[in-house]
Amino acid sequence: MGEADKQPLISVIVPVYKVEPYLRDCVDSILAQTYRNLEIILVDDGSPDNCPAICDEYAEKDSRVRVIHRENGGLSDARNAGLSVCSGEYLMFVDSDDLLTLTAVNILYTLAVEYQAQLVIGDYVRFDNEPEIPVINASSDVKTLNNTEAMAEMFQKGCASWARLYRTSVHKNTLFPKGEINEDEAIVLPLLENCEKVVVTKQVVYLYRCRPESITTASFSPKKLAWYRHCKANLEWIQSHHPELTDLAAARYRSSILWSLTEMALAEGAYKNETKTLCEELRAEKKAFRNIPYQYATDRVRAFVLTYLPFSWYRALIRLKRKS
Repeated sequence: MGEADKQPLISVIVPVYKVEPYLRDCVDSILAQTYRNLEIILVDDGSPDNCPAICDEYAEKDSRVRVIHRENGGLSDARNAGLSVCSGEYLMFVDSDDLLTLTAVNILYTLAVEYQAQLVIGDYVRFDNEPEIPVINASSDVKTLNNTEAMAEMFQKGCASWARLYRTSVHKNTLFPKGEINEDEAIVLPLLENCEKVVVTKQVVYLYRCRPESITTASFSPKKLAWYRHCKANLEWIQSHHPELTDLAAARYRSSILWSLTEMALAEGAYKNETKTLCEELRAEKKAFRNIPYQYATDRVRAFVLTYLPFSWYRALIRLKRKS
Protein backbone atom coordinates (compact mmCIF):
# COMPACT_ATOMS: atom_id res chain seq x y z
CA MET A 1 0.00 0.00 0.00
CA GLY A 2 1.45 3.36 -1.05
CA GLU A 3 1.77 6.36 1.24
CA ALA A 4 -1.04 8.17 -0.61
CA ASP A 5 -3.40 5.25 0.03
CA LYS A 6 -2.96 5.72 3.80
CA GLN A 7 -4.06 9.33 3.58
CA PRO A 8 -7.76 10.22 3.65
CA LEU A 9 -9.24 11.38 0.38
CA ILE A 10 -9.48 15.16 -0.03
CA SER A 11 -11.84 16.61 -2.64
CA VAL A 12 -10.78 19.78 -4.46
CA ILE A 13 -13.68 21.50 -6.22
CA VAL A 14 -12.80 23.86 -9.09
CA PRO A 15 -15.59 25.79 -10.86
CA VAL A 16 -14.49 26.57 -14.43
CA TYR A 17 -15.82 29.39 -16.60
CA LYS A 18 -14.00 31.49 -19.23
CA VAL A 19 -10.52 31.05 -17.75
CA GLU A 20 -8.74 29.43 -20.68
CA PRO A 21 -5.47 31.43 -20.22
CA TYR A 22 -5.22 30.40 -16.55
CA LEU A 23 -6.83 26.98 -16.22
CA ARG A 24 -3.77 24.83 -16.91
CA ASP A 25 -1.68 26.66 -14.32
CA CYS A 26 -4.45 26.21 -11.77
CA VAL A 27 -4.94 22.48 -12.36
CA ASP A 28 -1.19 21.84 -12.56
CA SER A 29 -0.75 23.47 -9.14
CA ILE A 30 -3.30 21.05 -7.68
CA LEU A 31 -1.90 17.96 -9.39
CA ALA A 32 1.60 18.87 -8.14
CA GLN A 33 0.56 18.85 -4.47
CA THR A 34 2.82 16.91 -2.12
CA TYR A 35 -0.40 15.49 -0.65
CA ARG A 36 -1.33 12.91 -3.28
CA ASN A 37 -4.70 11.36 -2.36
CA LEU A 38 -6.88 13.93 -4.07
CA GLU A 39 -10.18 13.91 -5.91
CA ILE A 40 -10.08 16.92 -8.25
CA ILE A 41 -13.55 17.89 -9.46
CA LEU A 42 -13.50 20.28 -12.42
CA VAL A 43 -16.98 21.75 -12.86
CA ASP A 44 -17.29 23.10 -16.40
CA ASP A 45 -20.02 25.72 -15.92
CA GLY A 46 -20.95 25.89 -19.59
CA SER A 47 -17.73 27.69 -20.46
CA PRO A 48 -17.88 28.98 -24.08
CA ASP A 49 -14.12 28.80 -24.68
CA ASN A 50 -11.71 25.87 -24.80
CA CYS A 51 -12.00 25.14 -21.07
CA PRO A 52 -14.30 22.08 -21.48
CA ALA A 53 -11.74 20.38 -23.71
CA ILE A 54 -8.90 21.25 -21.35
CA CYS A 55 -10.84 19.71 -18.46
CA ASP A 56 -11.40 16.51 -20.42
CA GLU A 57 -7.72 16.44 -21.36
CA TYR A 58 -6.71 16.45 -17.68
CA ALA A 59 -9.25 13.73 -16.84
CA GLU A 60 -7.69 11.50 -19.50
CA LYS A 61 -4.17 12.09 -18.16
CA ASP A 62 -4.80 11.71 -14.41
CA SER A 63 -7.32 9.39 -12.78
CA ARG A 64 -7.69 11.78 -9.85
CA VAL A 65 -9.45 14.31 -12.10
CA ARG A 66 -13.20 14.15 -12.55
CA VAL A 67 -15.12 16.48 -14.88
CA ILE A 68 -18.70 17.68 -14.67
CA HIS A 69 -20.09 19.43 -17.78
CA ARG A 70 -23.21 21.50 -17.14
CA GLU A 71 -25.16 24.48 -18.40
CA ASN A 72 -24.03 27.82 -17.06
CA GLY A 73 -25.49 28.52 -13.64
CA GLY A 74 -22.88 30.72 -12.00
CA LEU A 75 -20.12 30.19 -9.46
CA SER A 76 -22.39 29.24 -6.56
CA ASP A 77 -24.27 26.63 -8.53
CA ALA A 78 -21.03 25.19 -9.91
CA ARG A 79 -19.64 24.81 -6.40
CA ASN A 80 -22.89 23.15 -5.32
CA ALA A 81 -22.55 20.70 -8.22
CA GLY A 82 -19.12 19.76 -6.93
CA LEU A 83 -20.43 19.40 -3.39
CA SER A 84 -23.18 17.05 -4.57
CA VAL A 85 -20.71 14.48 -5.91
CA CYS A 86 -17.57 14.88 -3.79
CA SER A 87 -16.56 11.85 -1.73
CA GLY A 88 -13.55 13.07 0.23
CA GLU A 89 -13.31 13.15 4.01
CA TYR A 90 -12.14 16.75 3.61
CA LEU A 91 -12.78 19.28 0.87
CA MET A 92 -11.36 22.49 -0.59
CA PHE A 93 -12.45 25.06 -3.15
CA VAL A 94 -10.05 26.56 -5.66
CA ASP A 95 -11.04 29.26 -8.15
CA SER A 96 -9.89 28.32 -11.63
CA ASP A 97 -7.70 31.37 -12.21
CA ASP A 98 -5.83 30.95 -8.91
CA LEU A 99 -3.06 28.63 -7.69
CA LEU A 100 -2.18 26.49 -4.69
CA THR A 101 1.30 26.56 -3.22
CA LEU A 102 3.11 23.22 -3.53
CA THR A 103 2.45 22.06 0.05
CA ALA A 104 -0.91 23.79 0.57
CA VAL A 105 -3.05 20.68 1.06
CA ASN A 106 -0.47 19.00 3.28
CA ILE A 107 -0.16 22.09 5.52
CA LEU A 108 -3.92 22.38 6.02
CA TYR A 109 -4.49 18.64 6.48
CA THR A 110 -1.65 18.30 9.02
CA LEU A 111 -3.14 21.10 11.11
CA ALA A 112 -6.64 19.63 10.86
CA VAL A 113 -5.39 16.33 12.27
CA GLU A 114 -3.09 17.84 14.89
CA TYR A 115 -5.80 20.09 16.34
CA GLN A 116 -8.83 17.92 15.49
CA ALA A 117 -10.31 20.92 13.70
CA GLN A 118 -13.33 20.98 11.42
CA LEU A 119 -11.94 23.94 9.49
CA VAL A 120 -8.40 25.14 8.81
CA ILE A 121 -7.85 28.58 7.27
CA GLY A 122 -4.59 29.39 5.51
CA ASP A 123 -3.17 32.68 4.34
CA TYR A 124 -2.93 33.93 0.76
CA VAL A 125 -1.11 36.46 -1.38
CA ARG A 126 -2.42 38.45 -4.34
CA PHE A 127 -0.46 38.56 -7.57
CA ASP A 128 -0.61 40.01 -11.06
CA ASN A 129 2.22 38.19 -12.82
CA GLU A 130 4.58 36.25 -10.54
CA PRO A 131 3.58 35.71 -6.89
CA GLU A 132 6.00 36.42 -4.05
CA ILE A 133 5.49 33.98 -1.18
CA PRO A 134 6.69 35.13 2.25
CA VAL A 135 8.55 32.67 4.50
CA ILE A 136 6.62 32.00 7.71
CA ASN A 137 7.85 30.33 10.89
CA ALA A 138 5.43 27.41 10.95
CA SER A 139 5.97 26.70 14.64
CA SER A 140 4.62 30.04 15.82
CA ASP A 141 1.88 30.97 13.39
CA VAL A 142 -1.15 28.91 14.50
CA LYS A 143 -4.24 30.21 16.26
CA THR A 144 -7.14 28.03 17.47
CA LEU A 145 -10.68 29.39 17.80
CA ASN A 146 -14.06 28.10 18.84
CA ASN A 147 -16.99 28.88 16.57
CA THR A 148 -17.95 32.13 18.28
CA GLU A 149 -14.37 33.40 18.17
CA ALA A 150 -14.15 32.42 14.51
CA MET A 151 -17.32 34.41 13.76
CA ALA A 152 -15.87 37.45 15.53
CA GLU A 153 -12.72 37.21 13.42
CA MET A 154 -14.76 36.84 10.23
CA PHE A 155 -16.70 40.03 10.94
CA GLN A 156 -13.44 41.93 11.30
CA LYS A 157 -11.35 40.31 8.55
CA GLY A 158 -13.84 38.97 6.02
CA CYS A 159 -14.33 35.51 4.57
CA ALA A 160 -13.79 33.41 1.47
CA SER A 161 -14.34 29.79 0.52
CA TRP A 162 -10.82 29.28 -0.81
CA ALA A 163 -7.53 28.98 1.13
CA ARG A 164 -9.16 26.64 3.62
CA LEU A 165 -9.82 22.98 4.30
CA TYR A 166 -13.21 21.78 5.57
CA ARG A 167 -14.35 18.53 7.07
CA THR A 168 -16.81 17.51 4.39
CA SER A 169 -19.47 16.77 7.00
CA VAL A 170 -19.41 20.45 8.01
CA HIS A 171 -20.10 21.76 4.50
CA LYS A 172 -21.94 18.98 2.67
CA ASN A 173 -25.47 20.19 3.49
CA THR A 174 -24.69 23.91 3.44
CA LEU A 175 -25.12 25.06 -0.15
CA PHE A 176 -24.21 28.35 -1.78
CA PRO A 177 -27.10 30.64 -2.82
CA LYS A 178 -27.76 30.08 -6.52
CA GLY A 179 -27.22 33.07 -8.78
CA GLU A 180 -25.64 35.23 -6.07
CA ILE A 181 -22.21 36.81 -5.87
CA ASN A 182 -20.52 37.33 -2.51
CA GLU A 183 -21.78 33.82 -1.89
CA ASP A 184 -19.22 33.12 0.84
CA GLU A 185 -20.72 35.71 3.18
CA ALA A 186 -24.17 34.17 2.74
CA ILE A 187 -23.23 30.82 4.30
CA VAL A 188 -20.23 31.52 6.52
CA LEU A 189 -22.13 31.75 9.82
CA PRO A 190 -23.97 28.39 9.52
CA LEU A 191 -20.67 26.81 8.49
CA LEU A 192 -18.82 28.21 11.49
CA GLU A 193 -21.70 27.22 13.76
CA ASN A 194 -20.99 23.60 12.72
CA CYS A 195 -17.35 23.85 13.82
CA GLU A 196 -16.21 23.10 17.34
CA LYS A 197 -12.67 24.15 16.48
CA VAL A 198 -11.21 26.37 13.76
CA VAL A 199 -7.48 26.70 13.13
CA VAL A 200 -5.95 29.76 11.46
CA THR A 201 -2.40 29.69 10.11
CA LYS A 202 -0.27 32.48 8.64
CA GLN A 203 1.37 30.04 6.24
CA VAL A 204 0.54 31.00 2.65
CA VAL A 205 -1.34 28.22 0.88
CA TYR A 206 -3.20 30.13 -1.83
CA LEU A 207 -2.20 32.49 -4.64
CA TYR A 208 -5.01 34.84 -5.64
CA ARG A 209 -4.73 36.18 -9.17
CA CYS A 210 -5.83 39.81 -9.64
CA ARG A 211 -7.38 40.38 -13.06
CA PRO A 212 -9.67 43.20 -14.23
CA GLU A 213 -12.32 40.93 -15.76
CA SER A 214 -12.99 38.92 -12.58
CA ILE A 215 -16.30 39.07 -10.73
CA THR A 216 -14.90 40.92 -7.74
CA THR A 217 -13.18 43.64 -9.75
CA ALA A 218 -15.90 44.20 -12.36
CA SER A 219 -17.75 47.52 -12.56
CA PHE A 220 -20.67 48.06 -10.21
CA SER A 221 -24.01 46.44 -10.99
CA PRO A 222 -27.06 45.81 -8.77
CA LYS A 223 -25.78 42.23 -8.31
CA LYS A 224 -23.04 43.66 -6.10
CA LEU A 225 -25.67 44.66 -3.55
CA ALA A 226 -25.58 41.00 -2.54
CA TRP A 227 -22.90 41.84 0.03
CA TYR A 228 -25.18 44.34 1.74
CA ARG A 229 -28.09 41.87 1.71
CA HIS A 230 -25.96 39.07 3.14
CA CYS A 231 -24.52 41.35 5.84
CA LYS A 232 -28.02 42.44 6.81
CA ALA A 233 -29.18 38.83 7.03
CA ASN A 234 -26.08 37.92 9.05
CA LEU A 235 -26.82 40.69 11.56
CA GLU A 236 -30.33 39.30 12.05
CA TRP A 237 -28.93 35.76 12.44
CA ILE A 238 -26.36 36.91 14.99
CA GLN A 239 -28.98 38.78 17.03
CA SER A 240 -30.92 35.54 17.47
CA HIS A 241 -28.01 33.06 17.76
CA HIS A 242 -25.01 34.94 19.20
CA PRO A 243 -26.21 38.34 20.48
CA GLU A 244 -22.82 38.96 22.10
CA LEU A 245 -21.48 39.53 18.57
CA THR A 246 -24.16 42.05 17.58
CA ASP A 247 -21.84 45.07 17.49
CA LEU A 248 -19.35 43.30 15.20
CA ALA A 249 -22.11 42.14 12.86
CA ALA A 250 -23.64 45.63 12.85
CA ALA A 251 -20.26 47.19 12.02
CA ARG A 252 -19.88 44.90 9.00
CA TYR A 253 -23.47 45.64 7.94
CA ARG A 254 -22.73 49.36 8.15
CA SER A 255 -19.56 48.88 6.10
CA SER A 256 -21.56 47.06 3.43
CA ILE A 257 -23.99 49.98 3.19
CA LEU A 258 -21.20 52.57 2.96
CA TRP A 259 -19.29 50.52 0.36
CA SER A 260 -22.42 50.00 -1.74
CA LEU A 261 -23.37 53.68 -1.67
CA THR A 262 -19.82 54.69 -2.59
CA GLU A 263 -19.78 52.25 -5.51
CA MET A 264 -23.11 53.62 -6.75
CA ALA A 265 -21.89 57.19 -6.35
CA LEU A 266 -18.98 56.41 -8.66
CA ALA A 267 -21.01 54.35 -11.15
CA GLU A 268 -22.55 55.67 -14.36
CA GLY A 269 -26.12 54.70 -13.52
CA ALA A 270 -28.37 56.68 -11.18
CA TYR A 271 -29.63 53.71 -9.08
CA LYS A 272 -32.21 56.01 -7.45
CA ASN A 273 -34.28 53.29 -5.78
CA GLU A 274 -31.22 51.45 -4.46
CA THR A 275 -29.52 54.56 -3.07
CA LYS A 276 -32.78 55.69 -1.46
CA THR A 277 -33.24 52.32 0.27
CA LEU A 278 -29.69 52.18 1.62
CA CYS A 279 -29.67 55.78 2.81
CA GLU A 280 -32.94 55.17 4.63
CA GLU A 281 -31.48 52.09 6.32
CA LEU A 282 -28.39 54.02 7.35
CA ARG A 283 -30.56 56.71 8.92
CA ALA A 284 -32.88 54.18 10.57
CA GLU A 285 -29.93 52.46 12.23
CA LYS A 286 -28.00 55.57 13.28
CA LYS A 287 -28.71 54.98 16.98
CA ALA A 288 -27.57 51.37 16.75
CA PHE A 289 -24.44 52.44 14.85
CA ARG A 290 -23.58 55.35 17.13
CA ASN A 291 -21.36 53.52 19.60
CA ILE A 292 -19.81 51.04 17.17
CA PRO A 293 -16.20 51.95 16.28
CA TYR A 294 -15.25 52.63 12.68
CA GLN A 295 -12.38 50.72 11.13
CA TYR A 296 -11.46 53.75 9.01
CA ALA A 297 -11.81 57.43 9.94
CA THR A 298 -13.10 58.19 6.44
CA ASP A 299 -16.06 55.87 7.07
CA ARG A 300 -17.19 58.08 9.95
CA VAL A 301 -17.24 61.07 7.62
CA ARG A 302 -19.04 59.12 4.90
CA ALA A 303 -21.68 57.90 7.32
CA PHE A 304 -22.29 61.44 8.57
CA VAL A 305 -22.70 62.88 5.06
CA LEU A 306 -24.97 60.05 3.91
CA THR A 307 -27.10 60.27 7.07
CA TYR A 308 -27.69 64.00 7.14
CA LEU A 309 -27.21 65.27 3.55
CA PRO A 310 -28.78 64.36 0.19
CA PHE A 311 -27.13 61.52 -1.73
CA SER A 312 -26.47 63.90 -4.63
CA TRP A 313 -24.12 65.85 -2.36
CA TYR A 314 -22.29 62.67 -1.44
CA ARG A 315 -21.99 61.66 -5.09
CA ALA A 316 -20.46 65.04 -5.95
CA LEU A 317 -18.04 64.95 -3.02
CA ILE A 318 -16.86 61.39 -3.61
CA ARG A 319 -16.29 62.00 -7.32
CA LEU A 320 -14.37 65.20 -6.56
CA LYS A 321 -12.21 63.32 -4.07
CA ARG A 322 -11.55 60.53 -6.59
CA LYS A 323 -10.33 63.06 -9.16
CA SER A 324 -7.96 64.81 -6.72
